Amino acid sequence: MKFRVRLLRRRGQRLPWREVLNAPSYVGDLVTVSVDISGERYQAAELRAADPMVESPIPKLYEPVLIGFAPQAFRLRGFESVLSSRGGYAVVQEWHCEEA
Repeated sequence: MKFRVRLLRRRGQRLPWREVLNAPSYVGDLVTVSVDISGERYQAAELRAADPMVESPIPKLYEPVLIGFAPQAFRLRGFESVLSSRGGYAVVQEWHCEEA
């Protein structure tokens, strides 16, 4: 099933709803996967593009938790991996998901 995902945070900071609506949204198949990182296993949500050769348009959401559910949408909260010049770190990220 195709979902439209809107990112609710930037670098861990919550965005105003108007900014979320004006930002790009991403459409694809929403799936959960198990990821092995340095011998540790994590659950992750991933938005897959229609073309299997294309990478996901947004980073994986690690250890996703359902935080809200409505008739036409739901929200997931988890952690997103961010790479910087000082190395990688994790920040809180939330996805607002609607049927596309």
